[in-house]
Parts: sequence; structure tokens; C-alpha cells
Amino acid sequence: MKNLKTICILFFSVLIISCSKKDEDGGGIAPEAEFNAIINGGGFGSNYAALMDYYSTNYSNDSGLDLLINDKNTNIVRIFLNNTGGFGSGITKVIGDVAANGLITNVVIRDQNAQVTYNASEGEINITENRENPESENGRLISGNFTITATSGVGPTITMTGNFKNFAY
Repeated sequence: MKNLKTICILFFSVLIISCSKKDEDGGGIAPEAEFNAIINGGGFGSNYAALMDYYSTNYSNDSGLDLLINDKNTNIVRIFLNNTGGFGSGITKVIGDVAANGLITNVVIRDQNAQVTYNASEGEINITENRENPESENGRLISGNFTITATSGVGPTITMTGNFKNFAY
């Protein structure tokens, strides 16, 4: 009888520990990152769909947040967000804004087939969500949308609209 009590106590202890709060909100797994953009103009043609192959981020309190996206055709989109105003939900980052430390919010788009780099001349990036990353104790997930106009200096102007979701930093 004593062994049965001990086994019951162990069973209920394991049950209580396994039903933690993190399990109730999806098991502590971050949602998958997404990037979707439509690019018009230049070597991209009309309504080119830039779909993410992979991404990386670089974050520093001093310099801000960089998002580097490679699409399925190896084209590159790099989004530089300076630290002006932070990265909270509802913040709008304007292309060309210069932070106190001299860093600029910008977007660079690289057309790998045509070997042309486009630099943003105007536009904005709207941060729609910035929340805790369930996979990282101090990490964050950022989501947003953007509308960008960019030029290559030697070629035509292009436009890019789209969004990114659940980028970990």
C-alpha cells in the first residue's frame, strides 16, 4: 500500500510538471518565419514574387536590427532598421531616417540574375508585432509590412511591397 501511495504521488507530480504554462501556448515553439514580397520593375519584371528561402538577423542595442532575406531564386533583400523609436508594435520606420548614432533605416535589394543592386529611395517599414520568442529566454519575434521604392543608379526604379512574420532576434 505504501508503494502504491508513492507511485501515485510520483505520477501526479510528473503530470503537474508536464502541464506547465508554456505547453498551453503551443509547447514553447516559435511560429515559422515568413517573408512575402512583390517586386515590380527592373530585371524583376512585373509582379515578381520574392518568397523566403532562408533569413538571418543581426541585432545590437547600439546599431539596431538588420534582416537579411534570401529568396528562392537567390535574390537578396536586406532591411536595416535603425534604433530610432525602438522596435515595438505600431512603430513606423521611414527610409532615410538617421538615428542619433548616424545609422540609417534603409533597404537594399539585390537582383542576382542581372547583377544589379537597388537602394531604397523612399518608403516605410511598419512593425506590426514584437513579442517574446517562446524558444529563447531573452529573444523576440518581430513582424511587419513594408512599401519600398528603390533605384539602382544606372537603371530603372523598382517597387517592393510585402511583409515579414516571426523573425527571431
